[in-house]
Amino acid sequence: EKVYLIRRGAVRLSRVYESGEEITVALLRENSLFGVLSLLTGHRSDRFYHSIAFTRVEMLTTPATSVRQAIEDDTSVGLLLLQGLSSRILQTETMIETLTHRDMSSRLVSFLLVLCRDFGVPGQRGITIDLRLS
Repeated sequence: EKVYLIRRGAVRLSRVYESGEEITVALLRENSLFGVLSLLTGHRSDRFYHSIAFTRVEMLTTPATSVRQAIEDDTSVGLLLLQGLSSRILQTETMIETLTHRDMSSRLVSFLLVLCRDFGVPGQRGITIDLRLS
């Protein structure tokens, strides 16, 4: 029913399954959107997510109907939304590729490269990933 825009910070989206297992489905950074499924399908989704802030977060929220109206009124809004969704699809594909590596060290290296690309802060001593991950 709502669309969320992360203005500042980092958020983990996860799903909890009937077995009690929690699976991370996305790691989001500033200028990322979530909650857009109902916007695209036109009806309420039966998929529920938990969002957990990794850092201090500043967010904007708006009803999905308002976003849909903004897209109809201004095509550049739709283009921005499409760019955000394309980024999420790329992240998902990269995570799938990362998880298909057979050995743990290869998966870890691939995951660290994704984190460097999406959340890394270059510095004098290399790239810092300033997230508290377990």
